[in-house]
Amino acid sequence: MALWTREAVLALYRALLRQGRGLRYTDRQFYFNSIRQEFRKNQNLENLEEKERQLEKGQAFLQSKLGGLV
Repeated sequence: MALWTREAVLALYRALLRQGRGLRYTDRQFYFNSIRQEFRKNQNLENLEEKERQLEKGQAFLQSKLGGLV
């Protein structure tokens, strides 16, 4: 499991936004709004396992080149 820290979450957020700048085949504003919405939805999670699961989910999305959007 990925180690959840505030720094890891912020680094993932920045990396997702940075990767989104290069989108060509989808609406960038929709992508950025979706990323922000997902992070806001998960910001109040209490369970450490759930936090780590969401962090891994975001990292997998980033590593898969944004789910095939790029």
